[in-house]
Amino acid sequence: MPWLHRIFDRIFFFLKSIIHLLYPDVCLHCHRELTIKTPFLCYGCLSKMELVKWRKKEAHHLLEQAILGSKIIESCVLFNFERDSPVQTVIHQIKYKFNRSAAVYFGTLLGQQYFALHSKAEFDVLIPVPVHHNKRYDRGYNQSELIALGISSVIGVPVGNNLLKKTKNTKSQTKLSKEERKENTKGTFSVSDKIIEHSTVAIVDDVITTGATLNSICEILVKKNENLQITIFSLAIANT
Repeated sequence: MPWLHRIFDRIFFFLKSIIHLLYPDVCLHCHRELTIKTPFLCYGCLSKMELVKWRKKEAHHLLEQAILGSKIIESCVLFNFERDSPVQTVIHQIKYKFNRSAAVYFGTLLGQQYFALHSKAEFDVLIPVPVHHNKRYDRGYNQSELIALGISSVIGVPVGNNLLKKTKNTKSQTKLSKEERKENTKGTFSVSDKIIEHSTVAIVDDVITTGATLNSICEILVKKNENLQITIFSLAIANT
């Protein structure tokens, strides 16, 4: 009964409006009050987020510099990462402030951007960049997995959580140099034999800085399946 659905939608919107009036959401970055139709960031902060989708070739070129070009066939990135920007705030909220809903939401934006350029997905599984089980226990979740779930909800491709594992609990790479990051990620991942059942996969990360983590992952995946074609998804990439 369509009329019943419309009534429930109006009731839900009314209740949501009352809750927003009493307990308004604020922008994650500037802390201004949000309207009911703008989740997480205000229009002003959204306008400051430089959309990489207008510079898709440049984003892919940055990835090819960090990862051997033959390993990746395509990339899909939302934002250019800059320090002290709304993009950094979003990443920080997702990684350290337990903002699960933001991770899923921006994952759906990634999925929508991919679908804007493709009629269907050109890979058969989404592989989140894994975190060590100790870090997952402390944080309660893997942010890349939540982003992947957001992508999956749009494009309908399953998330493969058991294809890749992080076996070494490495130190944070935030303050490491490019060479130190490469050394820090060596021998930290293991891949399931089931990867040979796939011909195309998509790796999902939250932010790409030097590309050291993705490079290590691509190397171990291709070592196990030399004909594997890889697509990269990430919320942001640093122009370093």
